[in-house]
Amino acid sequence: MVSVDYFVEALTPKTFAELAPLMEDAFGGTVGTNYFEWKYLHNPSGPAIGNIARAGQDGEVAAFYGMIPENCHWGNRSRRIYQSCDTMTHSRHRRRGLFRLLALETYQAARAADEDFFAFGFGGPKSTPGLLKMGWQIEFDLVNLFRPYPLTLLPVGMMGSNNIHRSNEPTDELIAMVRSSSADEIGSIDKTEAFVRWRLGNPLHTYQYLIEGQDAYAIYYREGRILFIFDFWERVPGSGKSIWNALRLASLVAPCKGVLTFAQPGTAFERRLKRYGFIRNPFKRGPGAGTIPFVTYGECPGGRGADHWSITPFDHDSY
Repeated sequence: MVSVDYFVEALTPKTFAELAPLMEDAFGGTVGTNYFEWKYLHNPSGPAIGNIARAGQDGEVAAFYGMIPENCHWGNRSRRIYQSCDTMTHSRHRRRGLFRLLALETYQAARAADEDFFAFGFGGPKSTPGLLKMGWQIEFDLVNLFRPYPLTLLPVGMMGSNNIHRSNEPTDELIAMVRSSSADEIGSIDKTEAFVRWRLGNPLHTYQYLIEGQDAYAIYYREGRILFIFDFWERVPGSGKSIWNALRLASLVAPCKGVLTFAQPGTAFERRLKRYGFIRNPFKRGPGAGTIPFVTYGECPGGRGADHWSITPFDHDSY
């Protein structure tokens, strides 16, 4: 397929290395080929579906649009759906219609693989308007929740337990808790052992793990001066108190502005965070301001609206 001076090609492992300079130009930062191999090739739900636009003049990769498959459950029903991710156009090739061209080509390929194709994504300031023009819909907004310094100096209840296990690798006990944590949630990615181990293999982040028996756990990483909570779970309200205090102390080891994450309003994940003093910035400016649109394309297997989803950072391909 040809569009003016660009040629569209399906994503293959041979093009992974060429995506690195495109991602650096679009988002900043440097990634290695191992990142694309992890994300697009080793996913236990299947390889990514995507397309690149190559400039006809010099063969440069000008843009990319891709989706990764994931299995999601609504009660006893499980469906393979697709997460839109890593939409990017090089600064030298913008305003050429490449985003729409590649997206439609990718949707067509996904429909060939799944007749009842359905996709979701996390909208950004630049991508959301384009997605809405192509028929995507905003289901709800995810909100940033944080516990800023110096509030991180304050413990919650007693300082806690000596039974917390700290690990640099996901343990079998952690995997079991992660799997059970979302078993009853509606509209949640199926957290099979294979999926969890793959998801935590993201080479862009150094995850740390806090585990207290079978009662609570937390997964987190540092991003500059922020400690980001990737996942936090407690078996019953209050059983994660010691884990939270350990997280709080971890944020104080080096100069840190606080602890940050995002949540879907009204979910169990948000309630856990608020139980331990996490707050939301209601304004459009300042720390943690803004929201993340959760967007969908096609007919959702579970129905429209926030009541049919339970989204956490675990579901976001970039965290």
